Amino acid sequence: MKSTIRKIHRWLGLLMALQIMAWMASGLFFAVFPIETIRGEHLTRPAEKLDPEGLLDLVPAWVAWNNAAIHLGEEITDGSLSVVSRDGTAYYRISGTAAGQPFVRLVDGASGAVAPRIGSQGAEQLAVAALTVPATITAVDWVTELEPDSEVRGRSVPLWRVRFSQPESLNLWIEPWTGEILARRTTRWRIFDFLWMLHIMDFDEREDFNTPLLMTASFLGLLIALSGVIYWAMTTSLFRRKVVAA
Repeated sequence: MKSTIRKIHRWLGLLMALQIMAWMASGLFFAVFPIETIRGEHLTRPAEKLDPEGLLDLVPAWVAWNNAAIHLGEEITDGSLSVVSRDGTAYYRISGTAAGQPFVRLVDGASGAVAPRIGSQGAEQLAVAALTVPATITAVDWVTELEPDSEVRGRSVPLWRVRFSQPESLNLWIEPWTGEILARRTTRWRIFDFLWMLHIMDFDEREDFNTPLLMTASFLGLLIALSGVIYWAMTTSLFRRKVVAA
């Protein structure tokens, strides 16, 4: 019996060694770095707050909604409406689906006009203004397709990507119709993303932690731990003496 437990522990340990090390290394990384720093939230300023006085000048919400629908040329379904501030001006933020495609638009709260799409220069200005420290832009990209392992997989395109060499090789992903920073991607985040892939063993989309592969590996890891405890108990003289005395 003791020999069988030892063999199970040894061979399963050898089989699972790399994955167990990946779990431990990734878990250590997740514990050391706060998620806020991994997301790069410390590198950008918080979102602009609404000025209560500016809300008094808002056109009726139904006007903003209809103007957005006219601009899109389609009926809005599953839509939502909120009020946001950009450059001190209050806007209606309208999002939803039109013609089967997701969309988001800003409607000027005073005039009811739909804000135009932000261009390359506007994306640069928003990115620089958002940073908490001065930095130099290395590239501005208009992204219309996303790879499966993209930094912003799952997002709707097109998007602006503004790249900086410093701080932390930062990329800011900007929504072209609202100017919102949708994601901040740094070297730290890229390491996190790679380790997260190893941790949940989803090597494609890096999102599913209910895969048969992970379940099997977790079961084998548990079996290794249990066999180690049992083998330790069977080979520890103090434990054996207690068993005999009982």
